[in-house]
Amino acid sequence: MATSLLTPKSVAELVKVLAKHGKRAILVAGADAAVERVPTGKVAVDMSRIGPMHEISTAKNRVVMGTGIHLGRLTREAVGENGLIRQAASLIANPLVRNRISLLQALDPDSPYFDITTPLALLDSKVRLQGPTTKRTISIKEFLEAAAKGLKKGEIPVAVEYSKLPSSDRVGFFRVARMGGKGSVSAAARIKLSKTTCVDPEIFVSSLTLIPLRSKTAEKEVGGKVSSELSIKKAAQAAADEMGELAQKHNAYEHTLIEITVARTLRSIMDGLIG
Repeated sequence: MATSLLTPKSVAELVKVLAKHGKRAILVAGADAAVERVPTGKVAVDMSRIGPMHEISTAKNRVVMGTGIHLGRLTREAVGENGLIRQAASLIANPLVRNRISLLQALDPDSPYFDITTPLALLDSKVRLQGPTTKRTISIKEFLEAAAKGLKKGEIPVAVEYSKLPSSDRVGFFRVARMGGKGSVSAAARIKLSKTTCVDPEIFVSSLTLIPLRSKTAEKEVGGKVSSELSIKKAAQAAADEMGELAQKHNAYEHTLIEITVARTLRSIMDGLIG
């Protein structure tokens, strides 16, 4: 069976195409729409002509990003997030693939780039979904839960929106991939710094078995305290313990990955402040 190429010109057309072809559909865009890049028997769906899915817009304090945008563009053009999404996109996808992987593809729970949802959770984002007959906007938490179970038939995320971060917020992101198998662990954090004291921290962690969740026990280990290696170590341990209690399956290896990830994330924010 030969590979075919479809070029929908609107979100509505795209939704219908994806609903019709299901897992046979392979999303591509622009230069990557060459049929020879798509396995035989699959349907290449070129998103490059759907303008709204490739836009980043700001209105007052709100940022909206179309999910047709490549991760490579996010590393250069994401705004209002103090560098959080830009940093995450650059770490999640290497330079060889980031200009081929769209945000839409990364939002698939089976995607190796799904860690993009960790900074989106920290930003308290909302996801705009569109199906063959309906449109709805839900919180990132609701999206993560729905995506894990399976979205409604034919429904896809078409845009992500979030409020701009205050310029005083310092942010960090780090990700580690599992050795010898699938899966990764990531962490995203935002902290206000009063001289060397951490104020109002928020820490989100995604493990091998859990979608991004906030770790309030980790936040307590750094909140109101002077930046130090000791507070970072305690926060990393607290996050790993908390995720372990929430997960149905959790082992020492996963515990270690979480500790490393949270520690690296916090250290990147406190860099230069630790004596």
